[in-house]
Amino acid sequence: MNKSTTVVGAGAIGLSTAWELAQRGFNVTVIDKSVTGRGTSWAGAGILPPANLRNSFDPIDRLRGLSHHLFPEWAEKLKTNTGIDPGLQRCGGLYLAETAGEIAAMSGMTEYWQEMEIDCKQLTSNEIIGQEAALADWWRHTNNAAAWHVPDEYQLRSPNYLAALKTACHQLGVTFLENTDVTDIRYLGGRAEIQYEGNWHTTDGIVLTTGVWTGQLAASLDLELSIVPIRGQILLLKTSRPLIRNIINMGQRYVLAREDGHTLIGSNEEEIGFELGTTDSVLKSLLDFATHLLPDLKAAEHVKSWSGLRPMTFDGFPMIGPVPGVENLYVAAGHHRSGLHLSPGTAVLIADMLSQVKPQIPIDAFQIRTQKRNHDVRSYTAT
Repeated sequence: MNKSTTVVGAGAIGLSTAWELAQRGFNVTVIDKSVTGRGTSWAGAGILPPANLRNSFDPIDRLRGLSHHLFPEWAEKLKTNTGIDPGLQRCGGLYLAETAGEIAAMSGMTEYWQEMEIDCKQLTSNEIIGQEAALADWWRHTNNAAAWHVPDEYQLRSPNYLAALKTACHQLGVTFLENTDVTDIRYLGGRAEIQYEGNWHTTDGIVLTTGVWTGQLAASLDLELSIVPIRGQILLLKTSRPLIRNIINMGQRYVLAREDGHTLIGSNEEEIGFELGTTDSVLKSLLDFATHLLPDLKAAEHVKSWSGLRPMTFDGFPMIGPVPGVENLYVAAGHHRSGLHLSPGTAVLIADMLSQVKPQIPIDAFQIRTQKRNHDVRSYTAT
């Protein structure tokens, strides 16, 4: 008899996990308090930075490397099976720096990439204009600027990816319960039960892929301080044709153009609780940043803006694994800015655990970790 699994949360992590489990023969139900694929994952720009599984040693780089390795195969399979193109493109990335501090930080990053054998090259004046002619004005008028090119950077159309995952899940018989609140979790005899629609339910495996809401959903896990929401805002413009081919990165900000001329500008980080929404000041700063680099965007059509809440952990590592002492409860949350990128690797790790297969990469760094406040002093315990 096939094992039954409930995935709570229908973002990129939840849908990827459901699809991977269904392909392995699990009977899967996905529950979401809203509409499938309309939360933080939908809000993400879909930037997949370079990674190399073979030469990664840091736990998060191994997870990123695993996902990066899986993504082309996943994207092609989703497109073939569902007819929905996730929009995965190996477009390359440009990393720009204007100040001595930014140049020093990027120099350290490029050395790290080189250790992992990730192709990265600092560009000459002619090379940067050759890569992106639209940057010529910025390059000529910025003293002591520097630029690096990374060919193995991808972009993904996140709404298409989520739609393809949902369709692929439907094709394999996954059940979806949308607009359904999981209101509580309890433990009986070492097993977890979840409450929704006024009743208690349990399955062989329950996977919480609930992002920033994980601490509120499972108060007994003491994760309220361990996974906190970080708001990011994005501005969408439209030009008649794409101005750039590469993803342009500077610090935590970026400009990304789709093939149809839609241009995404992001992003910022705000720790203001669970409040969604955009602000004029942040959107202006994003527009100023983008037009400073690409003056032609001053004439672009302003389409819309939006925000998302990224789930950040206090040590920067997502939580992926079983809840100690509960035989059927797992957490996959806390991926911060990388949920889309890390979704294939996370799904495979969770499916390996539920299939009682040795995970493809070490998972100790991703165990469930609680953080508690005691007289204004924060501490954490790996549990």
